[in-house]
Amino acid sequence: MSAQASISGVAMRYARALLELAHEQKAVDAVAADMVALQEAISESEELARFVSSPLFGAQQQGAVFKALLDKLKAHELSRRLVEVLIANGRLSLLAQVARAFQALLARERGEVSVRAITAEPLGAAQRKKLEGALARALGRKVEVDNEVNPEIIGGLVLHVGSRMVDASVKRRLASLQGMLKGV
Repeated sequence: MSAQASISGVAMRYARALLELAHEQKAVDAVAADMVALQEAISESEELARFVSSPLFGAQQQGAVFKALLDKLKAHELSRRLVEVLIANGRLSLLAQVARAFQALLARERGEVSVRAITAEPLGAAQRKKLEGALARALGRKVEVDNEVNPEIIGGLVLHVGSRMVDASVKRRLASLQGMLKGV
């Protein structure tokens, strides 16, 4: 599944509108930083991810939690308004998708390649830089790596570059070995 395939059409519409407003207010970089921070906060905290996707919490509770989070992040007003609109429309569960879509649209606009790297543990800053450098050399373009954590892959990584996927995970290698052993 490509990075684009995991983004709903609704999330893409929110992201396009946000990017347009960010351009109008000359706040693209600030909003982009907020989207990265929000996406990372959701992907790194199981508790926050459950909170965002749970229908058990009302708009008031969601608003209070995200006001505190956005205050801590010193988020731009446009990012705050996006979260408020998502909460008001009962679509807070789309926040991570909207953030990914915003980043993908901005990368395309800037001529960058957005790569989703799925790893068993979060990439450190040095690992991310090294991966971005290797991919930039291979692709001949500036690369922005979006890291997702999925402990089920055990180790290695799975890369999504546009519609292409490279699976160098331990899980895939084990499955391949298992298949070979069954055939013996």
